[in-house]
Amino acid sequence: MTAIMLAGGVLRVPESSVLPDGTRVDGTRDIAPDAPDYATWLPYVIPEGAAWHGSTDDESILARWRAAASA
Repeated sequence: MTAIMLAGGVLRVPESSVLPDGTRVDGTRDIAPDAPDYATWLPYVIPEGAAWHGSTDDESILARWRAAASA
């Protein structure tokens, strides 16, 4: 589980909802620093910049895509 630290210390965390027809929707919610569950998520926080840089596999895929897009 990962939480992303946004500007101002706000945390973006995963959240799932279930619609009345039973469909599960995965999304996110933001938690302000003064929220009661803020401290619960702190051990899982990564900086926003780090969240934009994926694994080496992701970087390799993006490099191939950029090369193809510029051709």
